[in-house]
Amino acid sequence: MAAINDRDLFIETIGAKNVFIRGFGFYENEVVQYATTSYPSDRTSPALIVKPKNREDIAATLEYAKKQGIAVAIRTGGHQYSGASSCTAPNIQLDLSETFQGPDDRTLLRKRGFLRTSVSWSLNEFSAYLAKNKIFVPHGQCIAVHLGGHVQSGGYGQLGRSFGLFGDHVTELEIVDHEGTPRTISRNNDPDLFKAILGGSPGNFCVVTHFTIKIYRDEDYEGSTGMKCMYIYTPQTLERLLDIVVKMSDEQEKPTPRNYDLCVSVVSSGNNFLAHFPTKGKQLRDIFNNDDNQEDIDKNLPKWPRLIFAWAQWVKLSPEDKYDPTWFNDLKKDALPTSINLDLAPTPMSKMTSKWWILDAVREYPMPYVKSTRVSDKKDLAKTGWAKWLTGRIEEVVAPTNNGLFICAQIQPFGGKESMTRKNANNGTSFSWRESTICATLDCFHSPDKKAEALAWHKVNETKVFGPNGNFSSKDMRVLWGSFGEYDFSKVWNAYHEDEAKYQFLRDQRRKHDPDGVFTPNTFCVPASPANKLPVRN
Repeated sequence: MAAINDRDLFIETIGAKNVFIRGFGFYENEVVQYATTSYPSDRTSPALIVKPKNREDIAATLEYAKKQGIAVAIRTGGHQYSGASSCTAPNIQLDLSETFQGPDDRTLLRKRGFLRTSVSWSLNEFSAYLAKNKIFVPHGQCIAVHLGGHVQSGGYGQLGRSFGLFGDHVTELEIVDHEGTPRTISRNNDPDLFKAILGGSPGNFCVVTHFTIKIYRDEDYEGSTGMKCMYIYTPQTLERLLDIVVKMSDEQEKPTPRNYDLCVSVVSSGNNFLAHFPTKGKQLRDIFNNDDNQEDIDKNLPKWPRLIFAWAQWVKLSPEDKYDPTWFNDLKKDALPTSINLDLAPTPMSKMTSKWWILDAVREYPMPYVKSTRVSDKKDLAKTGWAKWLTGRIEEVVAPTNNGLFICAQIQPFGGKESMTRKNANNGTSFSWRESTICATLDCFHSPDKKAEALAWHKVNETKVFGPNGNFSSKDMRVLWGSFGEYDFSKVWNAYHEDEAKYQFLRDQRRKHDPDGVFTPNTFCVPASPANKLPVRN
């Protein structure tokens, strides 16, 4: 291929309809991603957006970027909270959201238990495909997330205890490297790069185009069940549910069997209720409108009330397994009749993962946000009083009316002796904090004029949750998919990776696989080792 060093020639090579130039045409439509509401220009304004048709276009884009001395940010869905799947001019956005969606970009070997898929599918499309074929794999909840970023940042979701992370199930990765060369790598032929890609620094080693994962079949887990509970929000109900989470996590009485998964969520009024329960709008209105103690919901312009959700699942892992009805009964208390499957009818795993444990909306609120996601290493949360403290912090946001703040909190136990997230440690990936017990997301969306109030609420939380006297964790422990705060990764690396040896390994891999800095489009990435002397391209 002749060297491409001119923008016009580059655009001609890719095709003008597949390149969007800042300030022209449909650029403003294509540049929007999840983080745009909160970081509209300082992180998410590339000079060009390229939507490649194939691997050859990817190679041409990398070649052009290197010739120009600029970098490429890789996007499959654009759901990265800090905006790290984008960049600023003169850098380029490489958008793979539509590149690999042909008939050859998904191959199911059902009897053998494997699926080859591209990174271009959304979780909505991916989970529908799994359900159609009566198979499942652990994955996250947001339908607009695409598989490229999801697999590289872990793929945390409802099945975290019972099956582990989405990324734990990868057996092969198909990539385009910094030289534009297609490669297939695995734990066997390049264990270091395989490990670095899965959990190290998403999008900063290569362009992942496809991967192969292990899948599970419904018929091998017949008898599994779950329920999707809905509650009228009260601080008492929230604290009671959080105490159940803490009991599962602390394991003071006995280990929580691997079979059980639970996720508790809280949303303010004005929430996107139908994203959680798409068919239950009329039923919820009737419940509130016939209760003298509850405010009516306008059927023409529903302002959905403050609510709590609990997703509870039990997997039948062996023919001898039986669930504990007490666990489910404790969760059923105060659940509204709009809840799903309270009678615990056996349900195919693929139905639960594709229909119940997924959020049917692009985002929770159409507003800017102050986000926070951390994991805990403590097993004495009952003693620290974390559940009561967290209930009070959430009440401060959801209790006032018309305060311009909107909570979306999600609490999930991932740990314990039987947790597969924990047991999958040392499996050839670099996903961090395998010993963590709980993952807690506290997102505060806000109206444009209430950013200061959202930041103030977040600041108070930060003073209590971690450190030697922290009520949640002994140190600052974060996850890449839920990044927030400091955008220079070199200043906060030890919140995302456990130790300096691992961090240095990832830096060495960055130096090896990104020698020209073409995969270094912003500061939120593991920096290459000093021998590389690569500036961030911004």
